[in-house]
Formats: sequence, C-alpha cells, structure tokens
Amino acid sequence: MKNSRYLLFCFAALLFAACKKDEDRSDSVIREVVFESDKQEISAGDSIVFKDFSDGYVTHWKWNFPGGKPESSSMSAPKVIYTAPGTYEVTLEVRNAHSEKTLTRKAYITVDYNRVRADFKTAAAVYFTGENVTFRDTSAGKPQTWAWEFTPVKGGATLRSTVQHPVMKFTDTGYYRVSLTASNPQFTDQAVKENFVRILDPSSISAAFTAAQPATYAGGKIKLKDASVGNVTGWDWKVEGAETFASADQDPEFTFTQPGRYKVTLTVRNPFNSNTKTTDKYLLVIPATGLSAYLPFNNSAADLGPNTISVSSVGGGVSFAADRFGNTAQTATFSGSAGVMLADHAATNFGTGDYTVAMWVKTSATTRMMLWQESGRNGSKDNQTWLRLMDNATDRQMRFCIEDGVGSTFVNLGGTGKVNDGGWHHVVSVRDGLTTAVYIDGVRVGTATAPALRSVSNGQDFKIGFQEGATSNSSYFNGQIDDVIIYGKALTEAEVQALHQL
Repeated sequence: MKNSRYLLFCFAALLFAACKKDEDRSDSVIREVVFESDKQEISAGDSIVFKDFSDGYVTHWKWNFPGGKPESSSMSAPKVIYTAPGTYEVTLEVRNAHSEKTLTRKAYITVDYNRVRADFKTAAAVYFTGENVTFRDTSAGKPQTWAWEFTPVKGGATLRSTVQHPVMKFTDTGYYRVSLTASNPQFTDQAVKENFVRILDPSSISAAFTAAQPATYAGGKIKLKDASVGNVTGWDWKVEGAETFASADQDPEFTFTQPGRYKVTLTVRNPFNSNTKTTDKYLLVIPATGLSAYLPFNNSAADLGPNTISVSSVGGGVSFAADRFGNTAQTATFSGSAGVMLADHAATNFGTGDYTVAMWVKTSATTRMMLWQESGRNGSKDNQTWLRLMDNATDRQMRFCIEDGVGSTFVNLGGTGKVNDGGWHHVVSVRDGLTTAVYIDGVRVGTATAPALRSVSNGQDFKIGFQEGATSNSSYFNGQIDDVIIYGKALTEAEVQALHQL
C-alpha cells in the first residue's frame, strides 16, 4: 500500500514538472515583432530613435536601416541619422534561444529636404582681370542646383554660371555684384552681395598704409605697414616732421628722437604705373623726459609709455573714433557709463612729488564728470588728486584737487574752465611744489598754493573718465578723450604750450 502511494506521488511530481517545463518554454517564444520610432518624418540630417516592443523574451536584435547611418545595429534602441531625402524601409529581426521573428516595414521613414539658406565666399576681395576667381558655395540645406550672376556695378555684361563652385575670369574692371540662387526640390533661397569683389587692371595700383600704433615717445619706434591695392613692385616712403626719414622697404620701421607730428607719404609703383598717398599729422611723437604713462587711444586703451602699465576697462570699456585730425579710430569715446583704469604703479603714485597730467577733451555734456583721478577710493581725506568738470555750473566748471588726511587744496574755475562746448580742448593739470595750476589750450587759467606738501597717492589705481568710490563708481565722463600723457615732473609753461601744439 505504501509503495502504491509512493508511486502515485512520483507520477504526480513528474507530471507537474513536465507541465511546468512546457509553461516555461511557452513564455520564451517570441510571439510578435513590434517596434516604434520617435519620428517617422524628418529633414535630411536629423536623427530618429528606434525602440523594440516585441511580445516575448528577446535576447538578440538585428536592425537594418537602408539609407541610414548606421545601416545596421544590434542595440535594442538604436539612434539613426538620415542625410539624404527619400523614403526608407526598416527591418528588425529578434531572437532568443528558442525562436526568432522578423518584421520589415516598407516606406516607414520619410526624409524631406532641408530649407535652403544661400551663401558663398571667395578667398580674397581683390583680383586682376584675366585671373581665375573661385567662388565657393557655402549654402546650407543641401541645394542641388545653383544659379550665379556676376554683374559689374558700373555697367557691363552680366556673367552667369550653374556649377556649384564656379571659376570665373573677368575682363571688366571695378566692383561686382554677386548673387547666388540655391535650390533643392522643395526650397529656394537667394544671397546677394554688393561690391563683393573688385577687379583691377594689373597695371593699376593704389597707395595705402597703416600703422598698428602711429604714436610713440622720443626714442621709440613706429612700424608702418603697406596696405596698397594692386600689383606693387616698389615702395618709396617719406616721413617728415622734426626729422626726416626715407625707406624703400615694404613695411619700414623708424626710430624717432624728436617730438612732433609727422607727415607720411608713400609712393608705390610697378612697371606700368605709380600712385602716391600722403597723410598729414599721421604720426605723433611726444617728449620722453619724465614720462610715466602715455595712452594715445589709437584703437586700444594700452599704455605705450616706458612703464607699459597694465590697463583695464570699467563699465564695458570705451570705443574708438576719428581723432581731431580725421585719422580713423585714434581717439576714445566714453559713453557716460564706462572708463579706463591703470593698475597701481610707482610711476603714478605721485606722493609729494611733482607731476603733470595732460589730455585732449571733447564734450557737450553738462553733468558732473571726472576726467582723471589718482587714488581717492576711500572718499574725503583720502590721499588723492583729481580733475573734474561741472562740479557746478558757476564757479566750479572745472576743479583740480590735491588732498591728504589733513586737508585739500583746489583750483576752482568758473567761466575760464568751460570746455563742454562740443569742441576739442587741451587740458593740463600741473603740480610744482606747493603750486598747482590748470592750463586750457596752452593758457594758464587758474592756480592755487597749498600750505604744505600733500601726499596725493594711497597705493590705488589711476582712473580715466570716472570717479572710483569705496562701493561704487560715479561721475562718468561722456564724450571723447585723446592722448592722455602723465609725467612725473612739472611741465613748464613753455613745455605745456609745446605739448598743445603737437
């Protein structure tokens, strides 16, 4: 009886195990292949993420993406990029140890053309007649057709091309208007550039020159750079002022020993032609004796003096415009919320010594404005010196201050200190021992005498165009400032007048 029960139990156990094994095998069969994508319609160059949602236990994936990158994948959720417009199928084969299935979805992905944005470029802006000029299409959106037009601005026959990167030869001289219409089957765009290229006669030349810094101090150097247009084979330079220089180099460098304004003349030539350009008062050389800092503001706020003091911008910095002689980008424009700061330096820590601060100023503003300030961050009774405009509208149209912990000495100027008339004025502040003085346009307009020598520096920065405070800045200058020169000596009246004449 016991044996019969035991046999019955064993049979039941075997039957249960067999049923369980069949149940497990049923779960491992892949019943249906299912996949989806986050997009089915895209523009060329976009990407699509595919995901497997098959019904069943999947251990291996094999995707095929004709026209895609990559073209195949073994990941469960691959990312694919389509670069060419068209309609594409997708195939997914899934499998495990017991089964495998495949699904192909025809015309599943649609890739459209991109919106075209026409553009083009050339290697240079100036060419000669008969020279090969390559225009390179840089359009976005994968255009398939191109329509170019090259039209002389002064009149003449328009040249055309339909290749992507045309190589042209021009016979008419002058500027050309260039247009490109780029298209694909869905989109079209046009780019037009006026005066895009200039075509010259090989024998035609035009003299031009520049200087990275057309200013220095006596003993310094200035390098001139040829910027002439055309096929130049020879250069004749002449620099005239307090001394005269000449050179046949293309980019000559000269060392100046005498202060003054210098005229520059360049004659360029080739076997067929010559041309001359002259710019009067183009170069400036200032006196060097006692020089502490020099900011000519020639397209930068750098100190070109012998100490090359570090300079930083305040409130966004300054911009640059033509100076009083018409030279491009050779004066600083202060917006009324910006300034320039020279780092603390022994050369501008005047202490009880003599000093001179000179600058050219142009403004029509009527607000209180600081032209320059040495130290003074801590306010009243700080060791400081400064020159301010429009302290008030009557007896303080200009105010020159020297101050220490004991007291202050001022040069207060009423009508004689008025410089906010929209014209250029040369403003110079001098301390000579106990005497302080202000000069406007070479004329002494005010003086004061201190009861004792005051130490006017406190280990702080030198400011141009604003007043520094302990927690905020104020009294920003609104207008133009040029040729800021700082000397660690008191200029004489004759020296001030000579500086004004430069």
